[in-house]
Amino acid sequence: MTERYDHDLTLRAVAQPIYECLRCAFCFDLSWLGPANLCPAYAWGAFESYGARGRIALARALLEGELEYDATVAERVFACTECRACSEHCFKYIDTVAVFARLREDLVARGLIPPGLAAATDDLAETHNLYGEPHERRLAWLKDRSRVDRAASVAFFVGCTPAYVRRSLAHDTYAVLEASGLDFTVLGDEWCCGHPFLAAGQRERAAEVMRHNVEGLRALGVERVIFGCPGCMRTFREDVPAVLGEPLPFEVAHVTEEIARQVEAGRLRFDVYRSGTVVTYHDPCTLGRGLGVYDAPRAIIEAMPGMRLQEMPRHGRDSYCCGAGSFVRYDFSGLTDRTGDERLREAEATGAQVLLTACPACVTQFQQVRGRLGASLQVMDLVSLVRRLGRWR
Repeated sequence: MTERYDHDLTLRAVAQPIYECLRCAFCFDLSWLGPANLCPAYAWGAFESYGARGRIALARALLEGELEYDATVAERVFACTECRACSEHCFKYIDTVAVFARLREDLVARGLIPPGLAAATDDLAETHNLYGEPHERRLAWLKDRSRVDRAASVAFFVGCTPAYVRRSLAHDTYAVLEASGLDFTVLGDEWCCGHPFLAAGQRERAAEVMRHNVEGLRALGVERVIFGCPGCMRTFREDVPAVLGEPLPFEVAHVTEEIARQVEAGRLRFDVYRSGTVVTYHDPCTLGRGLGVYDAPRAIIEAMPGMRLQEMPRHGRDSYCCGAGSFVRYDFSGLTDRTGDERLREAEATGAQVLLTACPACVTQFQQVRGRLGASLQVMDLVSLVRRLGRWR
């Protein structure tokens, strides 16, 4: 069968996992085990080709020359939030997202990229952020520039969404790190982490921005980088070494991991928010399934007096996506809206007054959904609550 492979396909690099698929359907239906459907794209598109098993079948047909690359294939492949629920529950431990990434590269090489995502990445190449905002405004939220480009062992990587869209979250994360006593720096010429380019199948563009950020942090003597955005962190931890072909010269951590360490060490306690407040926590797909960070946010919540955590039915490794992943809103707003609506209603059903999460994209998505549905549930990033209630010793 290998003699029929198209040698122009990067998909050949992941041929083995494609042929290992058992077609068991665990990647989009686990209802008989407890959690309901975990694949947002399959729930929205209703055809198997929107789910991981279907996309794997498409990949195999493309490898064997039984299917042509066309707009329909592109629609199925790009209508994916990269939530990783499929790979999390795969009996063969197939890295489905890696397979889909290769599919995207091959589609883009043939000019088959959704128009919204194409325009967004063109803006990104020009301005170094996904929102097309002037690059010189990236640190407009930061008035005190004393930490910018200062040599330090720890760096705070801000990310595009906090820098341009959720500047209050950039403020809150910076303030929490400062209150914790960390000696940290901020990269003055920070660019996007590069994940949008990878999501758009543009590996060479991704390599350029990755190299820029790594060299900038290396020049400051950074040994550890703290992220508020899980997507940025996973890009650094997993994708940068794979794309650049070299290990990271520093360690990475999410801000909730740093906060949890401070709590465990007894250096941080919290004031009461409102006694008897019920909260629920949404596991961001990338922070949870992508990075394995489940315990740190919950340890922080449990350390807050007067607050009770009520989990949603789908939580932890079975958490449902918020709908904002992989920049699907640019071309598949119906997928984004349907998924966000379903998840917010699940949060409301817990009886919680507050929905907490730990991802700028998730907060942005849920705030939009909340407004559209007229929901009373308050939406907050956990680090913002830490800044509000935290007292360091």
